[in-house]
Amino acid sequence: MIFKRCSCLLAFSLLAMIGCATASDTASKSLTLQQSATIESLKAEVVRLNQELDGTVDSRVDLRVAIPELEKKLDPQIARGDVRIALDPRGLVVSVLDHALFDPDESQFTSAGEGILNEISVVLSKDLPLNRVSVEGHTDNQPIEGADGITNWEYSIGRASAVLHYFVDNRDLAPRRFGVAGYSEYRPIVSNTTEEGRDRNRRVEIVIHPQKVSDPSGT
Repeated sequence: MIFKRCSCLLAFSLLAMIGCATASDTASKSLTLQQSATIESLKAEVVRLNQELDGTVDSRVDLRVAIPELEKKLDPQIARGDVRIALDPRGLVVSVLDHALFDPDESQFTSAGEGILNEISVVLSKDLPLNRVSVEGHTDNQPIEGADGITNWEYSIGRASAVLHYFVDNRDLAPRRFGVAGYSEYRPIVSNTTEEGRDRNRRVEIVIHPQKVSDPSGT
């Protein structure tokens, strides 16, 4: 009886060990499959990121190539200091002083301001037709006089929105390319301690990004 009982226990132990080994093999195979899937997924992501990086590099070349055309079109305004064009980490930035775009304390564009935007829109349409664009408004640190609660936040966003609507409504550029932002007085490029400095800080920046919309129709 004792021998039989021991034999049964041994057989049970062997079956349990075989079962554990089988379960362990199954778990190991499952883990290996998961690891393989993860590796393949990571490889695909690396390929995608490399393609995206290559596209971004190519697009930054396009931005650089567009600079001479913009400088040619806006040469008088650049010479007066009303327009500045530069590449920075965001992309190609066309900075236009507030007084060059708008009538004083008004949201209406001057004829000269419309001319500036028309020239920029030609480049956005022909030379850089797919690039994303951010229109960013900036003010000086002086409060808005007689504005009934309107602050520099609303003022900067309003200026930027007016420029965006001009591109979209008047020049028929694809709306999905655009975004708008207002930074109030908090991103000055020079000190606000002088009138000249405050004048330079009151500006709209049209930032043409390397990234492009996926659909050429822009719809």
